[in-house]
Amino acid sequence: MHRVLLIALAVISWAGAALAGDAELCSDDNGEPSLRVEACTRLIRSGRYRGNNLAVVYNARGIAYRQQHDLTRAHSDYTEAVRLNPQYDKAFYNRALLWSARHNPDQALEDYGKAIKINPRFGDALNNRGLIYQGKGDDERARADFDAAIRANPRTARAYFNRANIAAHKGELEQAVADYSEAISRDPGDAEAYLNRGNVWQRKHDYDHAISDYAQAEQLDPNDADIPFNRGNALRLKGDLDQAIVAYGAAIRLAPDGVASYNNRALALNLKGDHDGAISDASEAIRRDPNYARAYVNRGEAYLGKAEITPAVADFSEALRAEPQMTVALKERARALGAMKDYDGALADLDQVVRIDPTDAASFTNRGRLWEKKGDRERARADYRQALSLEPGHAIREAVEQALQELDQPGNSWHE
Repeated sequence: MHRVLLIALAVISWAGAALAGDAELCSDDNGEPSLRVEACTRLIRSGRYRGNNLAVVYNARGIAYRQQHDLTRAHSDYTEAVRLNPQYDKAFYNRALLWSARHNPDQALEDYGKAIKINPRFGDALNNRGLIYQGKGDDERARADFDAAIRANPRTARAYFNRANIAAHKGELEQAVADYSEAISRDPGDAEAYLNRGNVWQRKHDYDHAISDYAQAEQLDPNDADIPFNRGNALRLKGDLDQAIVAYGAAIRLAPDGVASYNNRALALNLKGDHDGAISDASEAIRRDPNYARAYVNRGEAYLGKAEITPAVADFSEALRAEPQMTVALKERARALGAMKDYDGALADLDQVVRIDPTDAASFTNRGRLWEKKGDRERARADYRQALSLEPGHAIREAVEQALQELDQPGNSWHE
């Protein structure tokens, strides 16, 4: 919050030492709020302030009321301040902050707009208005405000940070890295900027840079469970499963109710071949959140790893109960049903997958395998050709081309 200094001591010097002391205390944002309210009130009642000077006093008292969490009185004082001085940009700004605190973004937008109209280079107002637009899903207006905030004050870290969030959301990863880096250069103590930049590095598959940023974030904020959680994700994707498991454990110690940490540790354990450990962690995630579909999928995959098909099918079905359009659950259940020789059930699941995602070459390939197992060579051929038309990766292309040449040969494998 900006310290709001009363208009020059010369204005109040004639009011006497008592009023001078009250003016100093009233304008001191670091002062004790109740004492500030009393001092500002005495200034208002003195009758010696008029117009713009009186508006400054009301604005200062509004800040003190806000510090006391008395939002009603704060709102009344900010409103009186802008009545006394309709060009008082800071009072409009403070009232906008209050509207946001009272969960009224539309009124906040209106007041930020008035503050900006009065002072087009009001960087904090531009930044905060951008955040409201962002919250409403209007990324373009949000970015325009962050751009303007940066032009108004190129040293501001938060506007760069917020603009980076927009870029990351829109998949503009290079721009996001650049803006997070600008934010960090202006505020090297911002753990969240390091965390978010690490997440962008991870999306770019640059796991070493991601891990480095997470380490820096963790030094700055060792109590944020999101940091070791995301570090665990980067380590897992890099293939360092042991360190990933350690990182997920750290996240769980910081936030024992974080179901995603249990779930992702289960994923890492499953990749290591520790299917029992994976089942235990996935079960804990499910216990804490019975509708957590991804945990059912991970536990089902662990059961498949133990060749326990029936509980695997049950878990994939539970995942689909929670998220009926979850393609990974449909594909995994199809795989399990195929292993049980329930080809019709598996076909039904893959039918649904390709309806949801008509570009899934692997699912067309696997559906072709199932038609082949059922002896329907024409449908198998049609699915294989459809898979090829989708320009799949080398492994699928090679397998499909061989299958088309040897349709009658059994033993072809399932593809992921």
